[in-house]
This record gives sequence, structure tokens and C-alpha cells, in this order.
Amino acid sequence: MSDEIHVDSFYRYLISEGYYFDKDLIENYLLSLKVKPFVILTGNSGTGKTKLSQLFSRFLNKIVVTEYNELEDSVLVGKSSSSGGWTLTKGVIDVYSDNFEWDVYNIPIEIDGISAKAKLTPSTRLYFRGDELKRHLNNLADDNPDQRVILKIKLEERSDYNFKLIPVGANWTDNTNIIGYHNVITGEYSPTPAYKLIKTAHDDLKNPYFLILDEMNLSHVERYFADFLSAIESGEKIPLYGNDENLKLPNNLFIIGTVNVDETTYMFSPKVLDRANTIEFNTLRAEDYMFLEVNNEDFNGDINYLQSPLLGHDVSKLNIDDLKDKLSQITVEESSLWDILAKELTKFQEVLKGSGFDFGFRVINEILRFMVVAWRYENSPSEWENWERYFDAQIKQKVLPKLHGSEKAIGNVLTNLFNICLEDRNNNENPKNFNVTNENSRYYTSAVKLQNMSKVLSDQRYVSFIN
Repeated sequence: MSDEIHVDSFYRYLISEGYYFDKDLIENYLLSLKVKPFVILTGNSGTGKTKLSQLFSRFLNKIVVTEYNELEDSVLVGKSSSSGGWTLTKGVIDVYSDNFEWDVYNIPIEIDGISAKAKLTPSTRLYFRGDELKRHLNNLADDNPDQRVILKIKLEERSDYNFKLIPVGANWTDNTNIIGYHNVITGEYSPTPAYKLIKTAHDDLKNPYFLILDEMNLSHVERYFADFLSAIESGEKIPLYGNDENLKLPNNLFIIGTVNVDETTYMFSPKVLDRANTIEFNTLRAEDYMFLEVNNEDFNGDINYLQSPLLGHDVSKLNIDDLKDKLSQITVEESSLWDILAKELTKFQEVLKGSGFDFGFRVINEILRFMVVAWRYENSPSEWENWERYFDAQIKQKVLPKLHGSEKAIGNVLTNLFNICLEDRNNNENPKNFNVTNENSRYYTSAVKLQNMSKVLSDQRYVSFIN
């Protein structure tokens, strides 16, 4: 990482890694994590959906962990100098095997102050290289081969310890690919990398962990993820089949699903979309990308709050009365933000009601919670001028993703939603008929999305949010 880049800024960290995302998109992603620990990222392949989540996980890890962890094991001198190593105890392997790269001499070890390099084999035997250590062990063996020495294994903390990237398979029909299963042959539980991550998160509740499900809609999401959806919503435990235990999702676990759209993938049901913020990654024109001028200005709000997923995480527990207490105190042009949001949400709800895409209290609550965390991020102003930017994000992330259908089914719905979004905040006249020319539009990004959906609908006679 460049010396000029400050590690305490995720935006600058992304630039240092050669990734250029729209700043609003990054803010939307980080704020969404505070509202609910399940976010869906959609867009064409190669737009950086998976990479953003990976880099955020690594960014958090770089802040927290920079030192070596050290493991000690008591080993017999015996013939170690001639055999070149020892068989480690099972407990050591169970805890630390994920930190090793098999059969590569890259593990720093130390015995009696003498350093060497070692490799670990799948047979749990550790082999070392180092002439000085070999001579030392020879001398010890000549004196007493039955004596034991303390082997110190120095493990550099991996930059990806706090996340797992799990590619979803087209053949996933249940949750065993995520949480494992009871092996009737061995009589033991067969864990998966995702299961291990969840258990690690349980043991380290002060730090966030990320489970990234790549190409989440390559199989029917409800078939393998239904238990997770229920657990995220209810806080109840997930039963482990063939095992007496149940698995509780800890509050510091965040699940990120990436979505590609082609003929091999499946649509998400309203049940899935209701429970997530869906964030779209747009494809940059080649010319725009190649001549991109990077904006080096950092986030404008409370950066520490924005970049700390567990800070202010209490918002996910706020009920409608709590939300009213907070949002009623915020003033927008001599009205309370609570009153304005009630009117705006009702507008969208009325348009969608007749088409079957209406939204209920869950979506309303989560939009309001998002507005609370956005307000906190902007340093909790008593008069909030910038609220429309975040409400616009919520219309696009929470209301529009469920839209799909033929021209007959949703043509008028798109038009009516577009007209609401296109209202000019300065009361100037705006052109209708799906022509967004003025960024003064009240909900500009939603209007642009509806314009693009309308074009696809006109060309193909069918459209959904994610195609």
C-alpha cells in the first residue's frame, strides 16, 4: 500500500488497490450493513461486486491485526534432527490448519531461540529446514533423546481471516453446502468453511465477519438459504440435521450475496428481496474508465461511524415508535422528516398496490432505519437538507428490486413511479416520458433506473430490476 494513502480511509484504501467505485455506492453499501446483516450486490460480471466486499473485509483486518500470533507445542527431541520434523498434536491442527499453506516452507518456527522455516503436510507432520537448528537438535539428542523442547510456531495473521468467499453451486438444493452435515459413516459432523467462519465469529464478537456467497442465484436461493433468511429475521437458531446442536447467527456476521444475470440464473423471490438491500453496480463505458479522473476527496460524514459495521448496530432493533421519536426531531423546511417520509412512502406504496408489488411494514421499517443511520453518518443535523439523496438510495435498493413483468403488467407502474422520482426539488418543469435530463430531480438515481427499465421493457417486452 502506498505511503500516501491513509489506512483509516476505506475509500483511499480502494484507490490504493486500484479500484474506483462511486462514492455514493460505497456509502450505501456500508450504511446498509448497519441496517441488516444481509446485502445483495447485483450487476454485470466484472463490475467489482465481490471485490468490494473482499476489500472491505481486508481493510478492517489491516486496521485490527498487524502482528504475528504464536503457537507453542511440546515436541520430543528423539530423531528429529535426522527425520527433519515432528507430528503435531491434533488440537494444534484443528485450530490453526486454515492458516497454513500445505507443503511450502514458509512457516517461521523457533526452538531455544534458534529460528528456522518449516512446512506442514496434510499428514499433520511439520518438517523444518535450518542447519543451526539441526546441529542443536543433534546435540540435544546426544545428551538425552527422550527430552522434550518447546516448538514455537509463528503464524502471520492472514488478511482474509475474517471472510470466506463461497461460490454457490447450481446443484445446491439444501443448506448442507453452507452449514455442513452429520456424516453417518464417521459419526462426526462434517463442517464447511462457512460453518467454521460462523463459529469463529461466535468466539470473536467484537470484530465483524463476512460470508460472501458468490453468484447466489445460480441455484434457487430458497432451497439452500431459507433457514438463514428466517434466522436473520427472527434471531432463532438454525437446526443442524443429524446433530443435537443448533447454530445461531451471531450479530457480527454479515452475509453478502452477489448476483449475475444470464440464462443460467434464477430470479429472486419477494421473500428474499424484502430481507435485503439490493445494490446495483453499473458498468462503466470503456472510455470513461480509461480516462477516469479519481476523486481523492474522502467521505464527507463521520468516517469512523461509516466504516465500523458494529458501531451503532442497535438501529436494527429500533421499532416503529423508536424510529418516530428520532425522525420526528429532524426538521426539513419547517416540517418534520417523519411527516415527509410518511407522505413519500405512501406515494410509492399507492402506485405499487394495484400491481402486486406493494410493500409492507418490514420494508418501511428498514427504509426508516436506513434514514436514521444516514442521518447519524451526516453528523445528526437538526435540519437535514441532504435527506433526499439517501431516500433515493432506498427507493432503488428496497422498492424497485421486486419489479418485473411484461409491458401490460408493469408499463403504467414504471411510468407512474418515474413521474414521482422526476419531481424537481426546485419546482422547475421536468420533461416526462422517460427522459432524465436534470440531476435536480428529487430521486435522480431511481429515475435513471426506471428509465433504463422502461427501455428494456420497450425493446424486449419484459423486464426485471436485475436484467
